[in-house]
Amino acid sequence: MDVIFVPTEQAHIRYIPEKAVPRMCEDTRGITALDPKKGPLAISLMDSWTTNSVQIHMWIGSPLVIRHGFLQEVFGFVFGDESGRKIAVGMMPSDNKEVLKFSSHIGMKELYRVPDVYDDGIDAVISVMKKDNCRWIEHGNIQERQSA
Repeated sequence: MDVIFVPTEQAHIRYIPEKAVPRMCEDTRGITALDPKKGPLAISLMDSWTTNSVQIHMWIGSPLVIRHGFLQEVFGFVFGDESGRKIAVGMMPSDNKEVLKFSSHIGMKELYRVPDVYDDGIDAVISVMKKDNCRWIEHGNIQERQSA
């Protein structure tokens, strides 16, 4: 599989399933895992930037992109020098068990549920990943990582 990582463009958004398409905000930025011959394989969009945090949205069309470094690329950007954020925030519907499982698997921690946000009985699950706990990025030098 050929994968390159590029800034997300409007043309990539059409690959996201209709029910998952986020609203594009003025501050939206993104990373697309792109197969030059087939198109986007995964897209991450980030918006609602604050001094310390950013809201993150992901669509993964091919789980193989995880093995090809997609999450390292995304969280390296979110927590790296260019963006410099300390917290990634996610919000997802409580009835989407697949997304909740994926979110937990990649290291997001459920923080709170806001009742009935999406519909009656369907809560908004707010989850966070702190830079210090992100396994997708390098943390300090080897001695610092071993003593942590």
